[in-house]
Amino acid sequence: MKMIHRSLPALATALFASASFGAEVETITIKTLRAQMRYDVTEFDVKPGQKVKLVFQNDDDMPHNLCFFQPGTDVIAAANKQMEKPEEALKRNWIPDDPRMWAHSKPLNPKESDEVNFTAPEKPGVYPFVCTFPGHAAIMQGKMTVGETGQRLPGLTELKFELFLGNWKSLPDFAKLKAHREGDVKDNLVQINVDDYKNEFGLVFTGKLDVPKDGEYSFFIASDGGGRIYVDGRRVVENDGIHPADKVREGKAKLKKGAHVFRLEYFQAAGGAELYTAWGGQGFVTTHLSKLEHPDMKSAGKPKKNKNENTGMPLVVAQEPIIYRNFITGAGNRAIGVGYPGNASIAWSAEAMNLAIAWRGAFIDAARHWNGRGGGQQPPLGFDVFRATELSQPFAVLAEGATWPALEKGARPAGYTWRGYELDAKRIPTFRYEWEGVKVSERYEVAGDALTGDGKLVRTLKLDGKIPAGALFRVASAPKITPQGAVFLVEDGRVVPEIATESKFLVTAEGAKLTGKDLTLPARVEIKVTYSWPSLLGTH
Repeated sequence: MKMIHRSLPALATALFASASFGAEVETITIKTLRAQMRYDVTEFDVKPGQKVKLVFQNDDDMPHNLCFFQPGTDVIAAANKQMEKPEEALKRNWIPDDPRMWAHSKPLNPKESDEVNFTAPEKPGVYPFVCTFPGHAAIMQGKMTVGETGQRLPGLTELKFELFLGNWKSLPDFAKLKAHREGDVKDNLVQINVDDYKNEFGLVFTGKLDVPKDGEYSFFIASDGGGRIYVDGRRVVENDGIHPADKVREGKAKLKKGAHVFRLEYFQAAGGAELYTAWGGQGFVTTHLSKLEHPDMKSAGKPKKNKNENTGMPLVVAQEPIIYRNFITGAGNRAIGVGYPGNASIAWSAEAMNLAIAWRGAFIDAARHWNGRGGGQQPPLGFDVFRATELSQPFAVLAEGATWPALEKGARPAGYTWRGYELDAKRIPTFRYEWEGVKVSERYEVAGDALTGDGKLVRTLKLDGKIPAGALFRVASAPKITPQGAVFLVEDGRVVPEIATESKFLVTAEGAKLTGKDLTLPARVEIKVTYSWPSLLGTH
């Protein structure tokens, strides 16, 4: 395979690339989605040996890259391995030194573009691509499928139709109905224009599919109204009911090499009438079986856009903090998310009365809860997520040698009462609660910019009332905490398992003392804790 790297700004270089690459070049454009840490194109197909011009455009507010790897590569592990020698990775601008990587863009700053010219591999397979900046690979991925020579699957043969008249809200049992008319479909492509009927009709198509080899095959359908596909009498995929043809349904079937019976049932009630269908298999480009081609059903050279229904509504922080009260991954069921100017965010737990997680970069995507039905927990959009301590109470009085009190999932610690939060003139929230008669207020601000590595998350607690004798505040907890003068480096700490991200963080707090895995200090009238990220990880 041949890879040529080009940079867009030089006109002479671009002209040379066009001339040297010849006329038969497949152009693919991939952009980054602002504040989502995702590519807008997550899948595309090319032929073996195809000349490709990939235009990579970074529309985000943080740097990104795009690196291609060999089939089967664990791209998350490949990206994370750089953290074993971060000084060397920094010098390479986070482009991995990995023999499985065969093409890459340059690292792009915000609003920059790049062009990568390459010849696709001759070997069919799925070639992953990924952003290898720290913390990005877990969600910023895609795949390029290289199909076999003559990679399009066969179409239908001996296709016939039956037309039925009726008014249905769901697919009827066509076997019990008498067809109004039937006949051959001359071009062997599924289509609804077989008669002059515009509404209240049904169609049944039957034909043969020639499966080229044993394997698992996908069948796709999108319809306005209902549709259903059978292969050899077994239902594979269904899209029943009255609805637009905006969503593609997919079903899979394991098939042996040879001829198989294909059957598609469809009904139209009123309004729009659309019917799309296609099939695909490993190593083959998805092939349309209908006269109409749906944009979300892949075909050769047509990129597939990122259609994750849980993304697409990023909450972008501007001059004031944004508050998001909903289910946030790693923060329990009573989470209050706050995105601060300065590219740092937190999720505070009104169950534990404590900081749940903190991260830097983008804030959060609201699509899961606002577009969907509110189910599930939404992870942060950013990276370097850390948990200073496990979800537990912030203050305690301990007997000598005792461990910090654990908190059952969903429970509130004994002796604590939640008092809500209030916003100041800058819309910065102050969380309020009571502990053993002591009124506690807690506030966070960001100093500097967390994306450049000099940003700090400053946590201030104020206590009003008689503080119990021997009371401690737990600043951090982790298997490995290393003092570095007045600063403590917390490593392999409370990594949020649901997010599966590894990160380090620094913590500073006057009077903090390390005992075992806990960093604590005596409770006092005012407590100030500063969290930050090591500068080596701050090269975004």
